[in-house]
Amino acid sequence: MTTPSLDRIYAAEKAQAYDRRIRAAIPGYEALHQLACMVVAEATGGHGRVLVAGAGTGAECVALGQACPGLHLVGVDPAGDMLTLAEHKVAEHGLTDRVRLYPSQVSELPTFEPFDAATLLLVLHFLPDDGAKLGLLTDMAKHLKPGAPLVLGDLFGPGWDEPWQDELRTYWRHLQKGMGIAPADIDRGFAHVDRDIHPVTEARLGELMEQAGFAPPRPFFRALCFGGWVARRA
Repeated sequence: MTTPSLDRIYAAEKAQAYDRRIRAAIPGYEALHQLACMVVAEATGGHGRVLVAGAGTGAECVALGQACPGLHLVGVDPAGDMLTLAEHKVAEHGLTDRVRLYPSQVSELPTFEPFDAATLLLVLHFLPDDGAKLGLLTDMAKHLKPGAPLVLGDLFGPGWDEPWQDELRTYWRHLQKGMGIAPADIDRGFAHVDRDIHPVTEARLGELMEQAGFAPPRPFFRALCFGGWVARRA
């Protein structure tokens, strides 16, 4: 029997901790993902092929696979430690024959037959609006059939210096405290947001989607500064 290396064990533990933390930290996390599954199921009739960008620890692939037994999924994420955990989750739920995982960027994926739908949940806001956001959206569009939906979830809005956004941030802090997150961890989380997250307004998001080859996005989810939209490939 092969003994897993300490590096792989620590990586898996880190990924599992991330899985728990993000559910507590992001308002409406479970609802966003449940609704995204419903949108995909309705749009595809529960059959076909779906691209999951930012597959992470595999929760989204598992949820889609369980909700729609007729779906085949391709999950992509550059974080190898996350996909290690995703592989275990997929296997535990008996979905190995319907889920393929790639440790890469969307732009590095092999050429597939166009997908019937795609998801991009809590990924785009990590990219600056210097061409990187548009590049990812364009790469997603290239992998979709005409008329196929992209289900997008993101932190959005003007900067935190806008009064209402700052008030939403206060509510978000209270929510995390109520979820049992320690004040020091909340502070670290907001430092991460300020350093690594690049939100855009809903109007700017619409512009980027149009430039990438999508019809105007339609909202299906709101929770404080987080939103969910559906946009179909033009």
